[in-house]
Amino acid sequence: MLLFCLAWRFTSVAGAGTAITVYIVFCAARFLFRVCLSALYLLGVALLFLLLLSLLIL
Repeated sequence: MLLFCLAWRFTSVAGAGTAITVYIVFCAARFLFRVCLSALYLLGVALLFLLLLSLLIL
């Protein structure tokens, strides 16, 4: 709700075009952040799997 109020204030001050641009950039950044977190999670799982595999071999 607070984010919506801030967005409404920003729209009335800066104009709709700027607010839409900021929203698109925010969504893109959130998407990239989610993709990076997924990649880091997969990397961690792969490293853990390799560690367990090496312990089994030894």
